[in-house]
Amino acid sequence: MVISPSNAQRLSSHQWKDRLVIIQSENATNPLFKKQIEEFKKGPEGLEERKIAVYLSVAGKYKMGLEEREDWKKAGKDLEKLKNPTSEFEVILMGLDGGVKLRKNELLTRESLFRTIDQMPMRMSEIRRKKKDNQF
Repeated sequence: MVISPSNAQRLSSHQWKDRLVIIQSENATNPLFKKQIEEFKKGPEGLEERKIAVYLSVAGKYKMGLEEREDWKKAGKDLEKLKNPTSEFEVILMGLDGGVKLRKNELLTRESLFRTIDQMPMRMSEIRRKKKDNQF
């Protein structure tokens, strides 16, 4: 996906294509922020299977993905609207429909994230469809 710096990423462009996990912090050195990134790096295949796009958001800037790179961009209104001003750290899960499905101010394990998503009706439909496709 190409992200234009002049037109900060619109989260709505993911609607019906990707689930979003947004990891927000006021500071990139926040221990929970760092630990959350490491937690999700452990299972990229699980993230990919569940169509999860990850955004990191720190102090008004964002980048997509978990890689260590310096291509932070100015956060758009979509990300800023989601920010909880009273929290130094937050993980947000947004469903395929664009709605917020989960907010946590503590570490979200991959297992907990996957369990939450796997209980969603659209994910259950994806799993059934995959099983059906594999039968033939």
